Formats: sequence, C-alpha cells, structure tokens
Amino acid sequence: MKPFLAALFALILSGAAGAADLRIGVLRLDVDPRYDADMAYARIELRPTGDVEAAVRMALSDMKIVTDARGLDVVLSSASVSRTELDGAAQAMVADGVTHLVLDLPAEDIDHLAAALADTPVTLLNTTAPDDWLRRKCHPNLLHTASSDRMSVDALIQHAVANNWKSFLVLRGKTERDALRADAFVEAVARFRLRVVDDRTFDLSTNPAMREQNNISLLTGGTRDYDAVFIADEVGEFARYVPYQTARSRPVVGATGLVPLEWHWAFERYGAPQVNSRFESQSEGGRRMGWQDWSAWIATRAVLTSHAKARGDTLEDVNAFLRSERLRLDGSKGAQMSFRPWNGQLRMPILLATHNAVIGVAPLDGFEHRVNSLDSLGYDEGEFACD
Repeated sequence: MKPFLAALFALILSGAAGAADLRIGVLRLDVDPRYDADMAYARIELRPTGDVEAAVRMALSDMKIVTDARGLDVVLSSASVSRTELDGAAQAMVADGVTHLVLDLPAEDIDHLAAALADTPVTLLNTTAPDDWLRRKCHPNLLHTASSDRMSVDALIQHAVANNWKSFLVLRGKTERDALRADAFVEAVARFRLRVVDDRTFDLSTNPAMREQNNISLLTGGTRDYDAVFIADEVGEFARYVPYQTARSRPVVGATGLVPLEWHWAFERYGAPQVNSRFESQSEGGRRMGWQDWSAWIATRAVLTSHAKARGDTLEDVNAFLRSERLRLDGSKGAQMSFRPWNGQLRMPILLATHNAVIGVAPLDGFEHRVNSLDSLGYDEGEFACD
C-alpha cells in the first residue's frame, strides 16, 4: 500500500470511536487546476480562501439537533489529495463506510470517480462543477448541488427579458470552460428569440499584433449595436477590465458586472444574513461564504435531512428520500428545493449579483413553469437526454 493510502486509512480509522450510523466524506484536490494561483494577477481571489470542509462542518452543526433526535452518530472523513490519488482515497473512504461523498473537484474527475465507484453503495455530490455535459452522463450515483451552466445563463436571460435587452455582444476566452459557458449563453439567447450581434474571442496577451483581440475598445466596437455584453472568462483577468471601457456604454454580464451565482455574502433575505454570519464565525479567518461553500453546505444538509426524515432506516430508504419530491430543502433562498429525477440536479433559485449586492433572484416574476417554477432554470425533463 502506498504511504499516502496507509496514512489515510489510519486517519479515517482513528476518527471512528465506536460504530457510527452515518459517515460523510469530503474529497478535493490538494492542487486544483481551476484555482491555480499562477493564473491570477494582482492578487485576484479565484475562490474563497479556504476549502468547502468548513461549510460541511457548519451543516453538521446546524443539523445536530435533528440528527441527535434521530439517534444518528455522524462522523466526517476528509481528504485533500493529488489527482493520481483520487481513486485510492475514494475507495478507502467507501471501504470505511462512507455512504455520501461531497466532491470539490473538476468535472472530468467527478465523471471518472462516478464510473469507478458505480458498483459501490456511495452517493457522490458534485458541489463545484457546473458543466452540463457531466449532467448528461446520467451517473446513477451522482447528484449535483452546483448550478449548471444552463441554469446560470437562463437566469441571466430572464433578467435580460425583464429589462427589454434584446441583443448581445458575446466575448469569450480561449479555455474549454469559457467555450462551454459562452455556448450555453448563445443557445439561451436563441431559445428566447433574442439576438447575438457578434461572438468574439479575447486574448490576454499585450501583443500589438493582436489588438483586435486584446483591446477592449476595438473588441467591443465596429459591430451593430447591442443592449448588453456577455463575457465568459474562467480566470477573470480580462473580464475585470471590461466594464466602463466598452465602445458603447452598455451593461456587462456573465463573468463580471452582473454575475449568476448559487450564493452571495450580500444576500439579505430569507435568513441569508444568519447563514452568512454563522459561516463567518465558524470559518478560519472569518471569511465570507462563497458559492462553493453554499453548495457544499446544502449538499450536506440534503444528506442529513434524508437520513432524519426517510421512512425507513436502510441506506436504500435514505437515498430514495434524497432523490424524491418529498425532500424539501431550505437553503435560505426563499424556495423549497429538491433534486430533479431526470439529471440529479438540485432545483434552486439563482442569485444575480454584483461584487457587493444582490440585484435579483431567478426565477424572476413572470417566468412560470407548469410544475415547478424552479424548473424554468436549466434543462427541463422534456428536453433532456442522457448521452
């Protein structure tokens, strides 16, 4: 056995003082390429300082009265590993009895783990990967509490329609994630019969020969008029300079300006200030709750709620409740949430926020759905198909 796995087994077993009714795991990369510090300039914060384990622990604390009343002994196992050690770490947790594993991983790693663990009793919860293609894989052991790309762009389009924005200039970076988010937005524009006047790629270089791709004034000018600029920029280095420098005075949405998020520290309704306050008091350094934290927090609450409210005591009973319409999750966003049976995605409101304020909460008024208004965001059952 590799030294790491031996140490991991020892760590997990050392936390098991007696039998536990419920074991939850947290698994993440020690060096996550999505948050590579080398990609950031001028101390840009690409993710909250800290990891999602703080949010998982807060959920355990929040739900302690409920789990104690049900007689549940909850034990948390956590590991931060290299990509080559993911399989071994996950298998070690499952072997030790972890039945629900909270993942803070890129989509490709989640896809791999879901396939590798398909024959085990563990349920995986994706908390930070928005990729729609991962939902279309339809892994039966995988649920998603991170909002999908489709949900995020649908929220933006609802805001655009409500404000009579009919045309857009699309700016996209050169990463795969930039392409996925931009493509999702272009598709959403077409669904709502709006218009993309141009779709342009930006470049981070300062090479004068590439001025049409790295000069904001040139990049946003020389085209037909538009009502707003949508920008897809995973890193955020280019996007932060776009507002107030466009060739036309237009609002900017997407990666900067008005941003669709699962959560924002400035949200002031439905008990959100209390959630934010608890997180700041319990997290290291008093940091603010980010969308990744909220996603991990609600994933853990979903698991604990299902254990507490399932009609039976078996793991099958718990997982059936977790995936059923009987699940009613309160995420302090003004709606009762549950997982969509067709793709495992958590139905949720999406916050539309600036850097220090929440401007709106989608679904917006007027965007209805025949069954559940939350299903106006993201792929509906009739249009969804597994790959």
